[in-house]
Amino acid sequence: MDSLHLRNFREDDFEAFHAAMSDFDVVKMTASWPWPPDPAFTRSRMTTSMAKSGQVKVIVLNEEYVGQVSVVNGELGYMLAKPYWGRGLAGWAVQAKLDEVFRETDVQTLSAGVWEGNPASERVLGKFGFIRTGSSRDYCKPQGKMLNGYDFELTRAMWAAAQPLNLETDRLRIVPFEVSDAAELAALMNDEEIARMMASIPHPFSEADAVDWIAKRPFDRSADGFAAKITLKDGTMVGFVGLGGDPVNTAYALGRRYWGQGFATEAMQAFLADSFAIHRFEEITAGAMVDNPVSQNVLEKLGFEKSGEKMHKASGRLEEAPLFLYRLRSANFGTS
Repeated sequence: MDSLHLRNFREDDFEAFHAAMSDFDVVKMTASWPWPPDPAFTRSRMTTSMAKSGQVKVIVLNEEYVGQVSVVNGELGYMLAKPYWGRGLAGWAVQAKLDEVFRETDVQTLSAGVWEGNPASERVLGKFGFIRTGSSRDYCKPQGKMLNGYDFELTRAMWAAAQPLNLETDRLRIVPFEVSDAAELAALMNDEEIARMMASIPHPFSEADAVDWIAKRPFDRSADGFAAKITLKDGTMVGFVGLGGDPVNTAYALGRRYWGQGFATEAMQAFLADSFAIHRFEEITAGAMVDNPVSQNVLEKLGFEKSGEKMHKASGRLEEAPLFLYRLRSANFGTS
């Protein structure tokens, strides 16, 4: 099986790197690479501050250099040795670099440029959500002339909206709900004690209620909120997580038979990590009824801090009751 990964430049990459950049079909797609090829220039690009810091990464297939991908000064770029064109490697590398940049930094917008007559690169950018924002005209050093080009842009919100949800922990998975999950959700959540602690789960909670509940909370990272199911590795549903609102709020519920086994903490740890990484929220809020010490303990183990209290009407209560309010700052997540 092919092995693909990104890494920093190494000295032994020079020969393959220079061979790739000695192909005019590769170099003509750049803006500033010299032609005829210059070994000293090639070697210098391996030791720039951008290369050393990992802003420029080598694309490695089966331990061989095949190209590079970069984000420098907010601009995405990539090059592949010609023998590797048309094999989907550019798309893989761009996706890996976008994930790295958006998940590990606070960058909000990336740009990219493509010379006119390079439809393959336009397709790669389009695949990952880049939109064309205008046209430009600039000097192409290897071709020795002015060329028309197209400018592209990708915002964090656009990238985030396209990210799937498929999280795995030691014992659990978190994935979007399907309409066919309604019967299992109803059986799991049709519990008076759950309704006493949740605003959105009434009692009784029928299959029809579950169909409507799922329909109102589809997985969509760009929407106001969504819910997702928590399952065991064999697909058995154990509960759900949710995220949404302004300020951003999270909630969860587990079926009674899965209480007391650490599933809530395990699921929420993964779900919060994913949410902070993709959306770069400054904080996420949550709530726990005053008579629900188990949920209070879960939130506090995750790093939430109590921020206040208010009266709240849960679905399974006749009257309002006190609700403890919590917040988790991104800087504190994972440090408790």
